[in-house]
This record gives sequence, C-alpha cells and structure tokens, in this order.
Amino acid sequence: MSSLRYRTKIEFGVTAVVFLIAGGFAFLAWGINPSSDDAVGPRFVPMVVAVTMLCLGALISVMAIHENTNRNNGENHADDLIPPEAYEEDDFGFRDSDIRRVVAVIGCGIAYIILFFSFGYFVATLLSLFLVLLAFGNRKPMTLIGLPIIGTIIYQYIFMGLMGLHDPAGELIDFTVWSNLISGN
Repeated sequence: MSSLRYRTKIEFGVTAVVFLIAGGFAFLAWGINPSSDDAVGPRFVPMVVAVTMLCLGALISVMAIHENTNRNNGENHADDLIPPEAYEEDDFGFRDSDIRRVVAVIGCGIAYIILFFSFGYFVATLLSLFLVLLAFGNRKPMTLIGLPIIGTIIYQYIFMGLMGLHDPAGELIDFTVWSNLISGN
C-alpha cells in the first residue's frame, strides 16, 4: 500500500463508496416483488443501475492501478488512459475542497429524506430545492421562491402524473390532496 500514490488511494476510496451504494441498490432491488415472470419488471432498472455501478467502480480501480503502475515505473505512453498533464498530484482530492458547501449539500439530502417521510414528496421537493439554492449562494428572492415552485410542479407532474408513480402521504401532514391537483390523480 505504501507504493500507491495519493490519487490512487483516493480512487480506491471512491470505488469502495460506489461498491457500497451499488450493493445497497442491489439489496433493495432484490426485495422488489417482480409481480410477473417477465424479463423486464419492476426490479429490472434498479438491478441494471446496481450492475452498472459495480462495473464502473471496478473500472475506476483498474484505471487507478494501471496509472499507478505506469507512474511508479516512470513510463509515459502515448496511449495512456489519463495523460500526465490532466492533473497535478498535489491538486487532487479533498485538500482544497469547499467542505462547507459539501456538508451543505449532504445536509440538503438528509433534509429531503426527513421531509419526505414527514410531509411527502411534494413538500420535500419544494423545500429541498429551496435549501439547495441557499447552499449554492443564491439570494435572489424571485429565484428562491419561483424556481422551487416551478421545479416541484414539473417534477410532480412528470413523476406522479405522467409516469404514474405512487405519491405517499407524509407521516405528519398529508399534502397528497394538493399534489394530486398537479398530477391529475
């Protein structure tokens, strides 16, 4: 492990996270009742996503090992997958990241999950879009009010109205009466 470059170690970490998420996708997808013996059923797309994530995670690791080996041997080939000028070793990773913004986006995701269970899809999407705009520094009142409303209406119409997805009621307050006006259910 000591012969691995910093970038390679980061890419192995990314691979581990991708594998973990893909494993969660596969586990949850396997629990979906197929409701038929057809090849394409309700669990098909989640399983395709899981397998694709596993393959891409493996590709990240293979490329990281390949590049690590080439750089450690001092070799530079014209057919390298990642040219040496594509990155600087000291410039890669989380050292210079805006951690506040990263934490804010993660917080928005957590808030979305909590709001989803408490108030349902409509309110969770509305408030989460508002929080994401705040996290990225938008302070224009028209944008902070208008974009979440328009975005939520579009999402509600596409997913619940056109695609016919189930709009679960919130545990605390049920807003499905209002959201059904948009989706037409």
